[in-house]
Amino acid sequence: MGSKCGVDLMSITITNSGAIVLNKVVCDGYLPGHRIRVITHVHSDHLWGLEDSIRDSDLICTTPATKDLLEVMRGIYPPQIITPNYKVPFSYEEDTITLFPTQHILGSAQVLVENPMGERYVYSSDFRYEQTQAIKCDILVLDATYGHPSCIRPSFSKVKDELTNLVQSELESQNSIIILGFYGKLQEVMNLLHETKIEVPFINPPKVYSISKIYEKYGIALGGFYSSLSEMGRKVLRSQQYIGFYHPSFRPKVSKNSTCIFLTGWQFGLPYKKIGLREYVVSLSGHSDFNQLISYVKKCNPKLVITDNARPGSAPKLAEEITARLGIEAKPEPSQNEDRKQHYTIVGKKF
Repeated sequence: MGSKCGVDLMSITITNSGAIVLNKVVCDGYLPGHRIRVITHVHSDHLWGLEDSIRDSDLICTTPATKDLLEVMRGIYPPQIITPNYKVPFSYEEDTITLFPTQHILGSAQVLVENPMGERYVYSSDFRYEQTQAIKCDILVLDATYGHPSCIRPSFSKVKDELTNLVQSELESQNSIIILGFYGKLQEVMNLLHETKIEVPFINPPKVYSISKIYEKYGIALGGFYSSLSEMGRKVLRSQQYIGFYHPSFRPKVSKNSTCIFLTGWQFGLPYKKIGLREYVVSLSGHSDFNQLISYVKKCNPKLVITDNARPGSAPKLAEEITARLGIEAKPEPSQNEDRKQHYTIVGKKF
């Protein structure tokens, strides 16, 4: 099968198991026979088949921060790992590979692969548009998590302001606060609240605490935070007003004087919404919304877009909209007929 840029499209694809194939390079999944894998970041849906890749690959490539997070979160240190810095190209066989930063989680990366003929293939991975560079390319493999036209969020700056105001208001009411979100989002909010001079102690359960220490290692200030298992952490939990940061899978028991704030990309329209007496959902995501995805594709100016239909999202609809709005050929892969749904369950409700 040919393409407008002359490359065999079988060499640029997404497998049913979620492997992103860019010629000889495989990203965020395992494909037998491929000897180099790039890990774009540490979220679980981008680590599929990692043990198989470690067993079979010549090289595992990721950023230094992702390597450190991988050790903390998964206890894995691939012996063949290499950690190039952003924007520093390296070669594997005939391909040149370069990682570019994304605004998603510490260490997250886009991947550019260039072949000897000068053809350029980019995998966006997960990214937030505001601080992510669009890379000119021939074929773009694109995150489609929020690829439906209904997925429109307020501006990131507006959400940050509203979240800060909400936290300050709840603290003034003498409530402690529990913030629930995915790894990386939690640390982003810790940094935000620290920079806005909110000085109550921050409490982290053990894994969140270990991840927060990696953020500190890379120069990101998170304020005064303590492990919930430390002597100081237990003291804070017993006797002081605090803000606790937890993954949704490990939600703690919440006292009647605590406010719960859920961080989710599935809150559209308003920056936040009240869903209970002292429960809120806040529209904070590490992903681009629909309009931002379209803007990113326009700036990349590819000849072909492949939308990621192996992970939850709206890949078929996004491909359709890219072609209709931008006149760029686009298709979902793998080629299932229906959008894959993702829901974030909070207190018995789905968002």
